[in-house]
This record gives sequence, C-alpha cells and structure tokens, in this order.
Amino acid sequence: MSHFQFLAQSEMGRIVATLITLLITMLMMKLIQKHARITTGTNLELAHRRGNFVLLKNLVLLASVIVVGTIWASKIAGAALSLAAVAGAMLIISKEFLANLLGSAFLTVSRLYRVGDFIELDGIAGRVIDTDLLATTLSEAQEGSQLTSRTVTLPHSMLLVKPLRNLTATGMYVVHMLKVVADPAEDLVALEQALLKAAHEVCDPWMAEADAHLKRIETRDMVDLPSAEPKVILQLNDVKQATLSLRYTCRPNERVKVEQAILRHYLAYRASARVA
Repeated sequence: MSHFQFLAQSEMGRIVATLITLLITMLMMKLIQKHARITTGTNLELAHRRGNFVLLKNLVLLASVIVVGTIWASKIAGAALSLAAVAGAMLIISKEFLANLLGSAFLTVSRLYRVGDFIELDGIAGRVIDTDLLATTLSEAQEGSQLTSRTVTLPHSMLLVKPLRNLTATGMYVVHMLKVVADPAEDLVALEQALLKAAHEVCDPWMAEADAHLKRIETRDMVDLPSAEPKVILQLNDVKQATLSLRYTCRPNERVKVEQAILRHYLAYRASARVA
C-alpha cells in the first residue's frame, strides 16, 4: 500500500508512474507491430491488417494519454489558472492544430474513408495507409492510379474546407470509367460493340458477384448505384473527336490490370475487323 501511496502522492512517484506507463506503451506498440508482421503470410487482406494495426495503435496511444493525464491530474488542475492567462495566445498560435483536431473529429463521425481506401483530396490521390490525431498518410498515386514509392501526409484540417473523393467507397467492387477517343468518321457503333465485347471478355468472371455486391450496398446505404454490366456512352465532343466512355466494375486493387486487359482486347478486335 505504501508503494501505491508513494506513486500517487509524491512528485518522484508520479514521474516513476509516468515512465512505467510510457514503457508499457512502447512494449505494447512493439507487440502490435510484431503481430502485424507475423500475420503477413495469412489470407487476411493487407488493408484489413493495416486497418487493425492503426486502430490498435491509436487506442494504445489514447489509453496512455488518459493514464498519464490521470497521474498528473492534481498538478494539471493546479496549473489551470496559470494556463488561462496564456490561453488566448495559444488559441491563435495553435489555430492549425485545433483545425486538425476538428477535422479528425469530423472524420471519426462521418467515416469518410478507412485505411486501404483510395482517395483524392486537393488534387492529391493515393491509398490510405495510416491515420492519426492530426493527419492522414497516403501512398501516393499518379496517372492511371499507379502507386509511386512516395508517401504524402494530408492534415485533417483540409477535410473541413476541401472536397474529398473516395474512389473505393463501395468496398470489394468499385465502378470505373475508361475513355477511348475515336475519329467521328469511323463506325462508332462497331467500335462500341468491340469495346463492350472486350469488357465482357475480361469482366465476366466476377460480374455476377460484383452486381450482387453493389445491390447489397444500395439496400444497406439507400443509394442508387449503377449495374455491374459494362456500358458504353458515346460523346461527340466536336467534329474532330468522339469519345467512347466505358463503365465497368472490378476490385479496387486491380483497376490498372483490368483496364489494360480491356484495352488490349479492344485493340485486337479492331485490328481483326480491319483485316476482315
């Protein structure tokens, strides 16, 4: 009992308790990281594992802050009056910090995205790999959703003033658009059929499953979603150019591969039609 009284009432006891809390926090973080590495070879999805890791990491850090705050509660209460004198200046200096906290609260309530989602914010696109109290870290992507070796950190204050696009909001299957430019003098109907044929050739193996998935999302979230059936929209932009926009579905991490496969099938059909 005397040991607990020492930790609770003396200055040195509070310091020791704080150090013990920090040590336990570090050990738990190491264990979480070790577990994440151990499960790398399982069938769990990478995004799911990373999401669990980020959640556990943030919970451990939050618990550590609460414990340390409890240990020093009496000291904090005693210093409250002194802090009030500089509160106004701190609010001005830390405006960006407070905006980030508000953005984090908005993200928590609205659940705009999760770890593993592909998002675009203020012209920056990438896959979410980490979130914390102040910012979100993306694995940056460039043209064609190709991931680079770079990461980019977005402060959560941007969520309050910038529009966000979640390109993987529907989860397991997402809808993409592929645009093909053609000469208006060509047989656009034949090109449309060639593009649809190519899309069916590539997407048919998962089309039924994707359609059922999108319908479940419609029922659950009460939103209107397109069918998984490939569809082409013709656009005559001007007298020199026509655009065939193909809508198709695929898994989020297979977009580039599926797009390239469709284009190759489409070009092969065009080439065979010209030879014929």
